[in-house]
Amino acid sequence: MNAFKRWIVGLLVSLLLVTAAFVGVSYMHSGQPALVLAEDQDKPENASAENENTEEEPAPCPECPECPDPAKVVLQGLEEKKKAVAEASEKLAKEKKELETYEAQIDEKLESLTALKKQIEADMERLERKKTVKEREETAAFEAKMNRLVKMYASMKPKDAAEIVNKMELSVAYEIFLRMREVSASQILAFVENEKAAKISERLAFKKR
Repeated sequence: MNAFKRWIVGLLVSLLLVTAAFVGVSYMHSGQPALVLAEDQDKPENASAENENTEEEPAPCPECPECPDPAKVVLQGLEEKKKAVAEASEKLAKEKKELETYEAQIDEKLESLTALKKQIEADMERLERKKTVKEREETAAFEAKMNRLVKMYASMKPKDAAEIVNKMELSVAYEIFLRMREVSASQILAFVENEKAAKISERLAFKKR
């Protein structure tokens, strides 16, 4: 009986030694115990199985957003429109006030321009009256001078008067002959140089027309 127990103990010791030797050899080759490797080899299968279980489970349905209240939506729209109308009204009121200011300024400028126009017209009228009086005086003086010359040349001998006419400007000679009687004018022109006499006669003819 004691021999049988010793044999059993020796067998167990041998198994332990063999197992220890096997674990040592496995650890030397892989750096991990054989049992750990065995467990790691089992993990991919477990992980794939877990992944399959995870994929098969349906994703939770997201919660639907709360639908807005139609009444609130309408009220909000009305408030926005009311605000827009108020802003537009305020803008129009401001523009109207600016236009009224511009109109007042324009009216003032028109009044000033009207007064200035009246003043200018009054000044022009006064100048025109002065000019008319002066022109009348000048015209009267010129006519008096021409009449004196006409009388002088008419009283002279035609030949002597013609010599003076030949030396005077054509415009002055024309004014004298224009106021002279035709008989006296024709007698003097008979002695005036042909070219000058022709020009004086031409002007007299156009004047009579």
